[in-house]
Amino acid sequence: MNPIIEKENVSFTNLYRFAIYILKKYSKYFSLILVLYSVYFFIKAPSYSSDISFYTNYNKSSNLSSLSVLSDLGGFSSEGNDLRFSVSHYLNSDRLLTQVVEKEYVIGKDKDTLVNFWGSNYNKVFSINPISMFKKINRKFSLITNLSEEEKKLLFAKEKLARSINHSEDRKSSLHTITIEIDDIYPSLSKDISNSIFQSIINYSTEVTSIKAKEKSSFIEGRLFEIKQDLDDAEETMRLFLEKNKNITSPSLILQQGRLQRDIELYSHLYLSLSDQLELSKIDQKDTTSSIFLLDEPEISSYKSGRSLLQSLLIIFTFLFSIFFSVEGFKNKNQLFR
Repeated sequence: MNPIIEKENVSFTNLYRFAIYILKKYSKYFSLILVLYSVYFFIKAPSYSSDISFYTNYNKSSNLSSLSVLSDLGGFSSEGNDLRFSVSHYLNSDRLLTQVVEKEYVIGKDKDTLVNFWGSNYNKVFSINPISMFKKINRKFSLITNLSEEEKKLLFAKEKLARSINHSEDRKSSLHTITIEIDDIYPSLSKDISNSIFQSIINYSTEVTSIKAKEKSSFIEGRLFEIKQDLDDAEETMRLFLEKNKNITSPSLILQQGRLQRDIELYSHLYLSLSDQLELSKIDQKDTTSSIFLLDEPEISSYKSGRSLLQSLLIIFTFLFSIFFSVEGFKNKNQLFR
């Protein structure tokens, strides 16, 4: 063999000849592996995907005439009280996964849950893909022994769903895109799952808003009771002051009356402000509108998901060539590198 590198000079001609030598020597291995993968590509279950996108950056602004900076003095600010949740965290939650896999879908001509449809394969380990088969075997031996068959089916279905969900977020615009990719013979199933996930997100967002509105109402009612007592006390103090001082002419009495009047006005403003906030929070409790807005409804992709056959063959060919090149280069390093 002619050296590829000699005295720190690279010979591209010899490099090309060495590459041709590898292709000829290992041509049988290249052909066999590429043909086997081509067969596997056509017999494996097709992959379908569905995308759905939505915004989560809508904020309600509640402005009543009496709401002002005085509301902060009441102990509860009218701004910055929105409880937000992470969509990505919710997508990985057991709550969502369980809801989706236990829901019934039209699969073929029948209606069934993903627990039954996917979970029936929980005990199967054989796969044409050796990596996938190794993962299934490892998973089987990792399960605890006291799980029932239904629990194993549920767990298997939730794990498969979790692997099928891809989520991306544009933090500037708060645009979320969820892609469901499944290996199945029913393309519409990915679309139905996307709809189910989106509806679960809507329901959770509404539930969070309702719960926080109830907590806010409870807090405001407590503060409203306290402010009402303070207002009654201030008015009673003013009444006693006026009864005791019929003729208010001295500067000291005028100053004292002014202070008592300001206390009454302050508590009156706080009481009105808190009353407005209480009405708003009660409205929020019954408000079923969502801050999540759908941009693109779920649609089944016109293309099968995953790499195409040509892309996969090119990757496999490059990987095999790199291995064979390294092996031959190490075996003949004294001749190739001088």
